[in-house]
Amino acid sequence: MTPDDAAVPHPLFGRGAELAAIGAFLERPGESGGVLTVHGELGSGKSALLQEVRRAAEARGRTVVPLQGHRSEAGLPGAGLTQLLPVPACGPDARSVAAEALGRHTRAGRPLLVVLDDAQWFDGPSLDALLTACRGTAGTALLMASRPVPRGDARHASGPAPDLVLGPLAGTEAERLLRRYGPDVPPLLARRVLRETGGNPAGLVSITELLVSAAPPAEALLAPRLPLGDALHTRVTSLLAGVPEPVRDVLLLAAVADTGRPELLREAARAVDPTGRAMDAAEDRGLLLTESGTVRFGHPLLHSAVYWEASRARRRRAQLALAGRDEPGAYRRALHRALASTAPDEATARELEDSVPEDLPEAAAVHELAADLSPRSADRARGLVRAAWAAQVRDQTGEVRRLVARITALSAGRCPETAAAVAALGAPGTAGEPALPWPLFPPPAAGPARGGPSAPRASDARPPDPLTDRCPALLSALCWTDRTAHADRGRALLVTAGAALARGRFPLEPLRDAALVSVAMALDDPLAAERLGGAVLDSLTGPGYFGTARAVLAHRQLARLHLGDREGVLRDGVTGERWSRTAEDPHATAVFRCGVAQVQAWEGTEEGHAALTDGILAFALPRGLPLVASRARWARGLMALAHGRPEDAYEELRMLSDPGGDAWHPVVAAWALGDLVAAAVASRRGDAIRDRVRWAAEVNRSLRSAPLEHLLARSLALLGEGDAPEKHFTRALAVPGTGALRYERARTRLAFGEWLRRRRRVLEARDQLQRARDAFASAGAAVWVRRADSELLAAGDATARGPRRGAAGLGLTPREAEVAWLAAQGLSNQGIGWQLGLTHRTVASHLSRVFAKAGVTSRKQLPAVLGS
Repeated sequence: MTPDDAAVPHPLFGRGAELAAIGAFLERPGESGGVLTVHGELGSGKSALLQEVRRAAEARGRTVVPLQGHRSEAGLPGAGLTQLLPVPACGPDARSVAAEALGRHTRAGRPLLVVLDDAQWFDGPSLDALLTACRGTAGTALLMASRPVPRGDARHASGPAPDLVLGPLAGTEAERLLRRYGPDVPPLLARRVLRETGGNPAGLVSITELLVSAAPPAEALLAPRLPLGDALHTRVTSLLAGVPEPVRDVLLLAAVADTGRPELLREAARAVDPTGRAMDAAEDRGLLLTESGTVRFGHPLLHSAVYWEASRARRRRAQLALAGRDEPGAYRRALHRALASTAPDEATARELEDSVPEDLPEAAAVHELAADLSPRSADRARGLVRAAWAAQVRDQTGEVRRLVARITALSAGRCPETAAAVAALGAPGTAGEPALPWPLFPPPAAGPARGGPSAPRASDARPPDPLTDRCPALLSALCWTDRTAHADRGRALLVTAGAALARGRFPLEPLRDAALVSVAMALDDPLAAERLGGAVLDSLTGPGYFGTARAVLAHRQLARLHLGDREGVLRDGVTGERWSRTAEDPHATAVFRCGVAQVQAWEGTEEGHAALTDGILAFALPRGLPLVASRARWARGLMALAHGRPEDAYEELRMLSDPGGDAWHPVVAAWALGDLVAAAVASRRGDAIRDRVRWAAEVNRSLRSAPLEHLLARSLALLGEGDAPEKHFTRALAVPGTGALRYERARTRLAFGEWLRRRRRVLEARDQLQRARDAFASAGAAVWVRRADSELLAAGDATARGPRRGAAGLGLTPREAEVAWLAAQGLSNQGIGWQLGLTHRTVASHLSRVFAKAGVTSRKQLPAVLGS
């Protein structure tokens, strides 16, 4: 029996060698019987191993007799044999009776396997009789599994020596087992489970199932060991049966100290046992082991059982005994003091806050503990914000919801920095529950957009805070809340980060530096966001910071939208949705779908677009998520604009900059300014949006955004009259730092080419139109490629695109063919005019000539005639 380990049932990961050894034992020829003993500590998987052996033996035609030792019968002579005999038997007769009982099982001629589990509880006389009988009965094998008996127990020297010892699972096998039961346990927490269980299979399975069933509470995360689960805890605490209280107190100190230094533990133990004999007693019983100058528990799960078996009062006394000791590491000392505290303590809170290791899985719980020790409510609120950020980067969505609710209840808005950070984490939704967290994407605060350019800013009453320069996450939140007030500090950090990236030294601190991607997008620097985002993502996903990685990926997707990278947007959307589903975060899912919706609008793909954006709005509007809602409306407006419905586009897009609209967001309104102006001009509402263009210009005096300057110049060109548009188009294309904005520059060149063609400057028009067409094609903006082709045809470029299918035999001109084809698609005269840059009267004139040449009387007949 040598099963392939990959095919072994899941509890037997890593036991292929043991199964092969048992298989060889059972196949060994011989006239007499044999005995094989397996030893393993509690939870090592002995029962699972025996069960697999039984299954395989029965499949090969063996008769299997299972026996079980019971703790309650360990001291009753002959009790074990009652599983073979109707009445107890002792003495010499027991051996012969046992042999006779086994003989009855072998009379059928089939080999016999006796499987004895928990042999340490099988009474001595019964075990002696069973061993004798099995060794003397031909064709009989005894496989017995036993837990090592503690030193000092009367049974320690009895029984056969083990033939096989089940050790802990190797690292890779332990991780395979953990991932079998908890595939989505965060990497940092998974590493803690692997470390604490020491390769013990039962511990791995029980703790992992506990983590999967519910998020661990802060008390569990702050403990030196995670709880085992009720059933396993009961089994492990049985190892403490009969242990005196002084010894239990020393064991609790060892559990709380979580240190391998025996001198520190002995010093602390004097507080509960001045004689020092209790620690020696623990070592004599094998409960503590001192090897090579370090002390550890005799069983890897005993550490957890000792801690969670003690009352809270006893744990606090142990923390106090250790709080003043010279334990290595400021964090452990601070944690002992904090857990022993019963009242607010500012010094302890500060010490704990300053010493939290960055890679600590339970960092959010530690920050919350420090916050709760802070006497002042403002400090508590700031501490809770740190806890919420720590939970977010570790993808602990439920914890973020709970902490945001706590922060809000503390009236954190009285502190501007904390208010901004709370906004970044997600303010309470309109339904009374915390909004699903999406850090770095806060709702807009009162600022210049709502009250106009002269409205007071929330930051005006606060002097510049140099701390934000050392905290990009907070600066990110402030930039999204009021980006004109914080643009200079944000850009200074981006310049430093860009220089570090060029030297290969970014990111140095991924969790800190990740927020710079958000700062870049808040300040309209998509190129920096794309470059920094790509550099930081690998550093975040490796250690399992998928919460922060998800936020960075969303910002990178947004940056790629601005850069016209269709394929990149879609790839980030697929990855982001997968991560969001794993985290059960529908808010993040909606964010990534916004990017997909905008790409569909570039392409002009209307199928499914309305359903996609309807779903995003149905999620975002009731929850008060204006950034998500505004991006969905932007995609809808762009789709309507691309298909010649400027009135519909205007109604969608005006809501982004209308404080009374359901999707008001000043940042997105600035991004969509060019589309709003194009829709307004095409629907003859140019005068209605001049104030919004002036507002954007006022904002950009402080913001100094190159993309916004480009859109402003294009907007002024579309609104201009006479020769004025030319200088604005020229200025738009000359704005420094906009060369990477492939899609928006193509839109500007298309509009410029259309204007030049109408001025009969066809050679100049062709240059702009061809460059626009090439950029649209590279961005996958199919609907805009068609419009550029149409303009090129109108400018006399016969190479732009041949006649439409079915139009060649009708004698239609290129322009008539374009009008006929769009009319056959169902577009109105106004929609055709928008697509081709014509007035609706010119479209009607073209259609009348098309009808005459095609011999039809209505546009409904055109599809049949054109073969479309």
